[in-house]
Amino acid sequence: MSTQKFINISLLSWGFLFCVVGAICMILSKNFAKEKRKWIIFMQTGAAILLGAEALAWIFRGEPGTVGFYMVRITNFIVFVESDLVLFFFHHYLCAYLFPDEGKDRPLRVRAVSLLCAAGVALVVLSQFTGLYYTFDEKNFYQRGEAYVVSALIPLVAMLMDLSLLIQYRSRIKRKVMFALAGYILFPLTALVAQTIWYGFSLNDMAVTISMVLLFIAAVGEQNESLDLVSRREVMMRERLEIESMLNRCVKELSSDTDIDVSINNLLGIIQDYFESDRTYIFEYNFERKILTNTYEYVKGQVTQQLDNLQEVPLEVVAVWMEAFERDNFFYISDLEQEKDTDYYEILRVQDIQQLLAVPLRKSDQIIGFLGVDNPRAHNEDPTLLSSLQYFVTNILERKRKKEYLKAMSYQDMLTGLYNRNRYMEVIDSEASHYFMCVGAAYIDLNGLKRMNDECGHEAGDELIRRCAAVLSEIFPKKCYRVGGDEFVILVPGINECTFYEKIKLIREKMQERDVSISLGALWQEKPDNLERMLRDADERMYVEKERYHRENTRRRNCE
Repeated sequence: MSTQKFINISLLSWGFLFCVVGAICMILSKNFAKEKRKWIIFMQTGAAILLGAEALAWIFRGEPGTVGFYMVRITNFIVFVESDLVLFFFHHYLCAYLFPDEGKDRPLRVRAVSLLCAAGVALVVLSQFTGLYYTFDEKNFYQRGEAYVVSALIPLVAMLMDLSLLIQYRSRIKRKVMFALAGYILFPLTALVAQTIWYGFSLNDMAVTISMVLLFIAAVGEQNESLDLVSRREVMMRERLEIESMLNRCVKELSSDTDIDVSINNLLGIIQDYFESDRTYIFEYNFERKILTNTYEYVKGQVTQQLDNLQEVPLEVVAVWMEAFERDNFFYISDLEQEKDTDYYEILRVQDIQQLLAVPLRKSDQIIGFLGVDNPRAHNEDPTLLSSLQYFVTNILERKRKKEYLKAMSYQDMLTGLYNRNRYMEVIDSEASHYFMCVGAAYIDLNGLKRMNDECGHEAGDELIRRCAAVLSEIFPKKCYRVGGDEFVILVPGINECTFYEKIKLIREKMQERDVSISLGALWQEKPDNLERMLRDADERMYVEKERYHRENTRRRNCE
């Protein structure tokens, strides 16, 4: 066997095996687009038949005998027919990319290429009886016919039309696929021209083999990209469902009828489970004082609580965080050691924080705080859940503030700023009042308020009430109650007896300095059995002093 013949048979056989394997792989694949998969299977199968027939044609070329006679003729017929059929299959594979919508108008070139391929097959059949394309000599060798150039011209025109379609509609396909499709046109096209001039090797069939390899690689690559996209979409869908499920849990918790503080604490627990973090927390800003305060914290297991250590932190410590909040709507630390030169490094290091994820809490586009997690072990680079909760957390914090404000208003006397009778009655009725120890109590009544109102007007009377309240609030802040128009109560648990009576004395002095006349009854007990009885005793002492004031006032008027 000559070297030329051996090389041709070997290369064609390898090409045959590759195309067979490629066709089988595409048949077994179920994750490729149906239309594309059909035509590439036809292409690979047709190319395998083409290359196999060409290899057999070289094997039996010049072989004497009946078998050699028929094999040479049959294989050459198959080669010429399959050349046009493979081009037909490729054309439809190309159209599956360029014109995926069957109802879409297609250029006339699409139908023209199919007609050319059909004409090529018809002429091959005709050539069997006329020797139009090829003949065989007495030694059973293949010889080109007078019209052989027509057999090359038909696929040449068809491939040029396909190339024009590929160039015109290149934006519809990916670049890697376009190069593979262009390769199938250009490699055989070049080989076809070369083989028309020079014959000796099966250049055209070898070019088909190379093109099939490129198309197979491109198809597998596209399939892998599609599978990867589907996989990523599935992951994203699972993550989205997980986030939505967690978000529903969080919103349900915040919408429950439980105490707001309990709801927020439960919410932080849900967030901690989602991120598998050490600590989940809320910080709130005080822009007037330029500080931030850790108002809520949730920890689990052996993690140390830091709530008490993170009060009134200067705002400049988190200046970088604020910039990130404004720019990215989240702040993330992947490795604390990369933050060594920052103001917050030491604060985080002593808390054993290596990673951190936080999102801002906004009210009317102003950042009022942030929600964060320390050392998240899951979803650590995804702020989606935290970002989705921003509105709900801000809303419940605002709801809490309004509730506290309304509660404070219901407990506050509007004229004096002291606690009112509502608050006083709540303290008396609360269970905690039964466990007060070392309690000082005082009843106070303004003297001469009615006369002040009658003679000088109610504005003067209100001013007198405010002066009295100012003294009480100064000496016993947040321990004083206005329980009537001119009546006040002081109730101070946990105070030393001497300290209490010294402060009562100071009240009398300051009232006198501010020209405020009062009647006062004070009492201190270490372990009051009954707080209400103790307050009645103080009230009775005040009335004793009030009676003394009235007697002296009456005597003075009689003397005048």
